[in-house]
Amino acid sequence: MPVICFAGTAAGRGDQFRATMGVPRTPGANLLSRTAPLRGVPGLEEFVSALTRYRSLMLDEPDLERASSIEAEQLRVMEEVRDRVDDSAPLDEVLERLRADGAMGKIVEEVAEGLGVRMEVSGDEAYRSVEEDGLEGAGAMPVLVALQAVARAYAERYQARKGRLRREGAACPLCGTESGTMVKEGDRYYMVCPLCGYEWLVSEGAPACPRCGERERLGVYTDRVGILGLGACQGCGNVWHLILGEVDAPQILLPLIAMGAERFRRALPDAGRPGSEDG
Repeated sequence: MPVICFAGTAAGRGDQFRATMGVPRTPGANLLSRTAPLRGVPGLEEFVSALTRYRSLMLDEPDLERASSIEAEQLRVMEEVRDRVDDSAPLDEVLERLRADGAMGKIVEEVAEGLGVRMEVSGDEAYRSVEEDGLEGAGAMPVLVALQAVARAYAERYQARKGRLRREGAACPLCGTESGTMVKEGDRYYMVCPLCGYEWLVSEGAPACPRCGERERLGVYTDRVGILGLGACQGCGNVWHLILGEVDAPQILLPLIAMGAERFRRALPDAGRPGSEDG
């Protein structure tokens, strides 16, 4: 199982990557008008539209300008590396090849420039620093944005070629990042990776705990609208987010939208399971 999380970070968790999407931040008026200069980027319009349409479901009001700027950079990088990403090889090997030939360092520098982030070290040095020191490394933010863009390009190619795998567990089969987001489609339940956006089938007919596979001793907490829900396993204590209703948004946004299910945590029998690790 390839795991591309950096040492010293919250390994296997999506929090650091959700942070790159601009949440939480302060709301602003005329959100769509603030992103007008970025509208020419292919795929960005869909992202902005979904982020605006579903922001009322989210746990915190997104900073649309920041999130859109980052998404524009990621879409640009994805287009740049798409033909260089060999999805027949493990993702960690793909990343190592990009690092070894200097491409990853260049991508990090381009991302920093695009986002207006001043870097005190080169892109290669920033990448190594984050590998060694995690989020405390120099230039961590552009590195994480660049890393996620490459992982998304890889996952898009893989899913287009092989579809969505049947795989039990919360760890993404492509990048190893742990997911806490489940999406219901008909009678099928898929997990969505918060890093690369890949979806994999975990159960049919009824939800199963993504951590231990339990199907019987489960609770799902939702409201009358029924779009989002919070799953809780009485077997292992795992808690995760569910999208139960139709949400038309890019896959990479689904974990962010699903975080709105945290509103139901107070309904859990043990007042929110403070020791649980839902990602």
